Amino acid sequence: MIVVDINSGGLNATGSELENLGCDVRRFTVDVSDYESIRAMVETVLMSVGRIDILVNVAGWGMMSPIEDLELDDWKGVIDVNLYGTIHMVHAVLPHMIERKTGHIVNVASIDGLFVTMMYAAPYATSKFGVVGFSEALALEASVHGIGVTCLCPGAVRTPSIDSSPIKGFRPEVRKFSKAILLIAEEPEETAQRMVSAVRKNEFLVVTTPFMRASYFLRRHFSFIAYRWLKVWPRFHARVLDKYRLG
Repeated sequence: MIVVDINSGGLNATGSELENLGCDVRRFTVDVSDYESIRAMVETVLMSVGRIDILVNVAGWGMMSPIEDLELDDWKGVIDVNLYGTIHMVHAVLPHMIERKTGHIVNVASIDGLFVTMMYAAPYATSKFGVVGFSEALALEASVHGIGVTCLCPGAVRTPSIDSSPIKGFRPEVRKFSKAILLIAEEPEETAQRMVSAVRKNEFLVVTTPFMRASYFLRRHFSFIAYRWLKVWPRFHARVLDKYRLG
């Protein structure tokens, strides 16, 4: 098993957990936004292992900020990892899978790639909408070569990112409101199990957590209710958070 991360500490911790489960693990500290590093890593893997059966693109991050407080570099940083990181990995691995006429690619997007669930996360939502669109285009073309594609759109997941995501334009205390999503979150193991099931069944679009599945159903089939709600909820949300704005 090959594990890749820009964070060597997290990479080693994940690798050790997998080794404790009996996996043969090879670690690569790589920035997915750097295509040349990705290309070199994939070439090394293919030379040493010989094949890549399943590719899981899970790298991602976001930041909480009003759009007017964002710099262009903020947008670029999120989109480079979330969207281009996924494209880079697929670009490097897909030709190998096409040559073998087999394989499966999992692109981890987000429920925010299907509809925006929260304010002040525009770069994240933009990048994840891009991942969903890219995944659909990829699925159409990959199917011709016998390659499966799954686009996983998790709801909230209890990971450390909730504590480490950057905040801009707000005082740090605002983070307690972003943590409220944990009330309807699932454990990472539950998300992983659903991913494994999707690969086995060759499912394309997968939404996790009961709350977000119900929300997506309402958004698709009762959009008039959703759009009315969008006129009410943001005003209330903004009033609550405004007291934590800087400036």
